[in-house]
Amino acid sequence: MNTLLKLPTDITRLRGLTLLLTEDKARTGITELIANLILNGPLFVISASEWLPAYELTRMIRKRTLEVRETLNSLYTVRASTCYRLWDSLANIPSNGEPILVIDFLHTFYDPDIPLRVRFFKLRECCRQLKRLALYRPVIVMTQEMQTEDYDKFLPALRSVADRTLYLESEHEQIKQPELL
Repeated sequence: MNTLLKLPTDITRLRGLTLLLTEDKARTGITELIANLILNGPLFVISASEWLPAYELTRMIRKRTLEVRETLNSLYTVRASTCYRLWDSLANIPSNGEPILVIDFLHTFYDPDIPLRVRFFKLRECCRQLKRLALYRPVIVMTQEMQTEDYDKFLPALRSVADRTLYLESEHEQIKQPELL
């Protein structure tokens, strides 16, 4: 099971832009993070990929509170399947309000059907929107570290607008064999 390690518990009190880099998709860890954040108040989640937690998130919330429906009603979600939609989603969020979590931020910029110069332009525009939003509230942007040429081009632009960068390691389950007597 993948879990996020060394994540500050007061991350929603840190106004500004926090970049979280993960070694893998960290689905369980992201779901745990969302559960922890919405238990403390409203949260706006933008998924730049096709994945958003649903069933597992409900199970995690149910373990921690009896007010499952009320807690889940404080979660606002948007899916942005292209870099154009990601920019539109970010541009249409008002400047004040709940913390924002963007999952798989760079995912939409890897689309080879969109010319590279257009993807760079949209990336810079999205980074401007993130910075605007981070002036008034906590913004957490998660992306997976990759060994691709595009990633090496896009990550510096994202890092340049981040106020802090956290590296989240995966915790891999270790199976211990019982000792022989």
